[in-house]
Amino acid sequence: MLEAGLVIGVLSALSAAVWAWTALAPDALLAAGLWLVIGGLAFGLPTGLVYHIELRRSLAALGCLPRHWWLRPIALHPLLPRDAVFRVMAWCRLGAFGCAVAFLGCGVFGLGAFRMLLDG
Repeated sequence: MLEAGLVIGVLSALSAAVWAWTALAPDALLAAGLWLVIGGLAFGLPTGLVYHIELRRSLAALGCLPRHWWLRPIALHPLLPRDAVFRVMAWCRLGAFGCAVAFLGCGVFGLGAFRMLLDG
């Protein structure tokens, strides 16, 4: 089921890119990409910070906070107590969503830049 979702996602992204390439001007793609990056970072950075704070707080309360815990925080998710899993993972997913929006913006901006180069 995961593979089918990935295939549908990739095909949808490619279809959207082809549509954007033909329907939108390069300036519009550049502006949209820039705003997506700004919006994704403006949302993702604060939520990612709260995720790291909540993860640290939860693991420190248990006394199992490794020395360099921030380098691989996802590997520490199994150590979370049951009552903290939803709170920490909600912030994790929100931060990941913001990061995904910023990456999408980078792709849209790159598409506009590439089209601008080709149009000369």
